[in-house]
Amino acid sequence: MIRSQRLYVPVLFAGLVCLPSAIAQDAPAPPPARPAPAPYVPKNLKVLPDNTDLRKTMRGFAGALGVECEFCHAVNPATHRPDFPSDANPMKDTARYMIRMVDDINGKYLAQIPNREDTNPVTCGTCHRGEKHPSVFVPPPRQQGNRPPATPPPAAAPPAN
Repeated sequence: MIRSQRLYVPVLFAGLVCLPSAIAQDAPAPPPARPAPAPYVPKNLKVLPDNTDLRKTMRGFAGALGVECEFCHAVNPATHRPDFPSDANPMKDTARYMIRMVDDINGKYLAQIPNREDTNPVTCGTCHRGEKHPSVFVPPPRQQGNRPPATPPPAAAPPAN
């Protein structure tokens, strides 16, 4: 038994000596943080304010019209990706007119209505409703039960002799 203790005691002691140093080791250092990307500076912004959250605004337009970026933005033939600053697509000019129109409706006309109950602004979706080109509104035909009773036509005057 003493022989086995002589063998195990040095091994046990060596293990106990190494254990605190293994515990005390620092956790691996996290990888260095990537620098924040430079803020996107839009180019060729003619209608929207400079401080516009462009991604959020463009996603709103795309959703209201049910389109993708290429509907208004020209595609770069080399990269096959939208060339956002380019004015080559004529739909981009139409979109600018429409943005001005919506701003005028909200700022000039709706703002002047006294006692306006509905304060929701007009948006692209107000007319487009997810369609590239808004459909023409055709009111449903009126039902006969909704009309007031008809008044008889005035009596015709007897013919003069």
